[in-house]
Amino acid sequence: MTADTADTLTVDQNEAARLIKLSAKTLGRLADAGELVGRIKIGRRVLNLRTTLECWLIAKADTTVRWEHHPNDGEKSE
Repeated sequence: MTADTADTLTVDQNEAARLIKLSAKTLGRLADAGELVGRIKIGRRVLNLRTTLECWLIAKADTTVRWEHHPNDGEKSE
């Protein structure tokens, strides 16, 4: 992420694709299919809200894997 990108509310289609490691074409398809919201069109320019991209990634994260604490982990057995 560039310093300029870190301080902006929006990123263009190419920067958004780079941030989430997808092609710009795939990102556009997801948005067209309604799977990705937060896309803003101003004239021919397409911008994406950074916070929406971050929230979308969090929502896509696999929540079926859960971390469990085991009380004896890391302790010596006597």
